[in-house]
Amino acid sequence: MNFIALLNLLSLFVYVVAFFIIIKNLIRNPNYRGEGMFVLILAVIPCYVSISNVFEHGYSIDYFDEYEGFFKDLYAMFFLIFLYVHSVKKEQTQRIEHERQIKSDLKLKSKLLTEIHHRVNNNLQIISGLLAMQAESENDLKLTSSLGLIQNRIMAIASVHKIIYGSPNLLYVDLNLIFNSILGNLKITYVNERNKIELYESIEDGLEMDLDRAIPMGLILNELVSNSFRHAFMNRNYGKIEVSLGKMDDLFVLIVEDDGLGLGTDFLDGKGIGLTLVKNLVKQLRGTLLTEETNGTRFEIRFPILNQNPIQI
Repeated sequence: MNFIALLNLLSLFVYVVAFFIIIKNLIRNPNYRGEGMFVLILAVIPCYVSISNVFEHGYSIDYFDEYEGFFKDLYAMFFLIFLYVHSVKKEQTQRIEHERQIKSDLKLKSKLLTEIHHRVNNNLQIISGLLAMQAESENDLKLTSSLGLIQNRIMAIASVHKIIYGSPNLLYVDLNLIFNSILGNLKITYVNERNKIELYESIEDGLEMDLDRAIPMGLILNELVSNSFRHAFMNRNYGKIEVSLGKMDDLFVLIVEDDGLGLGTDFLDGKGIGLTLVKNLVKQLRGTLLTEETNGTRFEIRFPILNQNPIQI
């Protein structure tokens, strides 16, 4: 047996050892079986070429030599397939890693935004408490009333932030939750045993709003309803306030109306801060404000459902 035959015999031994090593790794790492099968075939095919060379150069038998070219072509084909599968799997692994990183970054941003809204809410609660303490220490009724109005506005903003950091969606907030929170605070503030003013609310289910418009919406609601409580029933201790919110075509429609004696010329003429604040907030929402005084006062606000300048995260 000449040197070439011995060299091919040694190569055959190496291929057989490689074959068993590949099988062992495939058993241990099932994730690489798709790619590993091609490696296994690439280890088997050269065995035939080595066996053919051993018989040809060691024993002068060239029977296997007829198929040697076919197996070499087959090896080249499987090698190209292996390279393609390997590149595809590499790209897939990189894509999965990128997706994992994106999800991790998004989760971190969500946590940071939640923490920001939580801290803002806490700070607003502290400011509200300070205003309440200051109002209790004052003997001036007008100043106490003004501090109470400011406190209500701050609580309206705090209510929105509280709902945001408790919501799984940090881009949109449920309007039902905002309305229930703000109207609940106003009931606690203005409804007592000395009056029989009733507050009715009708909010369409499933309404959501982007965050940068949720706070103006809450302030508008707080301002209109609180002014109805304070001014519409000056000469009596009973009445009804109705709040409704729904969709009409591509618009939100908010209606606040009462059956009182009216909110007063100062408020309706925009001389006080109340209606001025409402008008500015409606303008911020790119909406329209309609006011009507017949058997009470009625405010109707319409503004687009879609925000033309949404926040980006």
